[in-house]
Amino acid sequence: MKTIKVKIDEITRLNKFLSASGVVSRRNADDLIKNGLVTINDRIAVLGDKVNNGDTISFKKIETPLTYALYYKPRGEITGRIPDLKGCEPVGRLDKESEGLLLYTNDYRVVDAVLHPIHAREKEYEVKVREKTTPRVITLLKKGIKTQETTYSPVKSVQIYGEGHSIRIVITEGKKHEIRRMLNALNLTVLSLKRVRIMSFVSHGLKAGVPHILSQKQKDTLMKDCGIE
Repeated sequence: MKTIKVKIDEITRLNKFLSASGVVSRRNADDLIKNGLVTINDRIAVLGDKVNNGDTISFKKIETPLTYALYYKPRGEITGRIPDLKGCEPVGRLDKESEGLLLYTNDYRVVDAVLHPIHAREKEYEVKVREKTTPRVITLLKKGIKTQETTYSPVKSVQIYGEGHSIRIVITEGKKHEIRRMLNALNLTVLSLKRVRIMSFVSHGLKAGVPHILSQKQKDTLMKDCGIE
């Protein structure tokens, strides 16, 4: 068993604390709790427990081989766990009507390095729209878009091609339905949306619906992209 002395300013959910402490992902923390492998002050923890400053948490981490894979999600498929990638989670999601590149892993370090907004990891998309776009779209996207729901950060880059009906966008933020909502705010109707790149990894050559386990060289690139020693 490993032990952690809690040092926090406010009461926090146990699974969130374990994730923030770099022990496991939040979902895997739930699995440890459900299997009775976590205690709080020598009491077996249950789902929903919270911890406070000064508490002592003990846990038994199940060691599993680290897996890293690329996956091309076809349009119409819901992002979720894949049977061939047991224990792995998608690092970010694509909505049902979108397609393209996903990264799967059970390495919580990569999950945090890719998803946390502070790291600003690049994700590139190809979008087809019904209306013809104008240079004004580029100007507004580079300034950032404000909607009734939220404010979206300026895109990293944007290009218009295909007689004005295709847009290539690079973002570093990754809010839910970000591109669809930004373009909708600009009165553009998305006909198709495809993620073609995550950091150094591209979708070219991947077979839809079939996981590709990263080679050692690719894993080295992923660690470098994520700033993991």
